[in-house]
Amino acid sequence: MRKTAWLAVAATILSTVAIAGHQVAVIDGTRWKIDVEPDSMTKDMGEKQFKETLTFADGNISLSAPKVGFEASPYSVVSAGEKDWTFKAERATAGEGSSVWTGTVHEKDVEGKLIWTKNNGAVLTYSFKGNKLD
Repeated sequence: MRKTAWLAVAATILSTVAIAGHQVAVIDGTRWKIDVEPDSMTKDMGEKQFKETLTFADGNISLSAPKVGFEASPYSVVSAGEKDWTFKAERATAGEGSSVWTGTVHEKDVEGKLIWTKNNGAVLTYSFKGNKLD
């Protein structure tokens, strides 16, 4: 009986991993040119707009010139409609604090939000929009 219960748990875990892997594969291998715009409070802290390239590859998201100390990190994806996919990636670093990128991919467009919490407690909020490069 115990062995059957463990097999059921293992099967559930493996099927969840397979489904998550399939969903990541939907946007994996794509690159996106984005404009990142600080909100008004973040602008008041002296932050400026910047451009970035998001790359989804091998289950990780990376940035071309990581302004926020955000190195390649795993991301998750869920379906948000017939042609929409929502992603999320989180990263914490000793020197820069933590950052969370969330966004929605719709065919050849992407938009979302970056929330960067610095080590001193300051929270910087940005929105971003962009287009697929590939």
